[in-house]
Amino acid sequence: MHVRRLILLSFAAALNLQACAPAPIERALNRWLDPVDNIDPNQPVALTNGMGMIVGSVTAPRVEHYWEVSKVYYRKFAESDYGQLKSASPVSNAFWQKDRPIEPGGIGPDPGLEAQLGRLFAVELSASEYEIFKICFGYTCLQMEPTQFEVREGEILYVGNVDVRYCLYAPKLRVYRGRVHGAIPRVRDEASRDLALLRRKFPALQGVEISKSIINDVSWHDLAVPFDSVCP
Repeated sequence: MHVRRLILLSFAAALNLQACAPAPIERALNRWLDPVDNIDPNQPVALTNGMGMIVGSVTAPRVEHYWEVSKVYYRKFAESDYGQLKSASPVSNAFWQKDRPIEPGGIGPDPGLEAQLGRLFAVELSASEYEIFKICFGYTCLQMEPTQFEVREGEILYVGNVDVRYCLYAPKLRVYRGRVHGAIPRVRDEASRDLALLRRKFPALQGVEISKSIINDVSWHDLAVPFDSVCP
């Protein structure tokens, strides 16, 4: 009994390491855990020559009780270096930790996007043509044609909501356990929802002009999904 209690206390203490870390260490740890290169939410927006910004959201709602975190990879057209956008992990209140992400080291959903397991992004990039070339969930990546978007100098562009709907493995014999087996990505115009949430998460965006330039996802419309799946 004493050994079990010691293990539980040690685990709970480990969960608190990030909360107890000094601010610089905490920021470095957060950057390691979260590769999304968002702007500093409290620093004034000052796009320098040759720079622009994209804002939007990534969502990946549960299907039944299953979920995965979607990772959206983008890169400057014809280059190899890439960036990443992500959806969120569900949260739980296990071990007295309120709203802790279920995914180890994960990030919970942003306020207003809890049901969609969504996260907002605001990323500063050099002005150029970019492409989304890969979307991964769990250990699986979609085989997809890249879809392009533009970053314009001196502008902040709302590029849309990248929404990934999951397909479940649907065996004929229900004694087998289901699982996330495929995915259908779409880019939607959710500006009426997202812009207010973005300005709440990133106060630096309050009072600045944000234009719309929704990513054209037509190249994703005929993506193949596993034949033994049930999709939304």
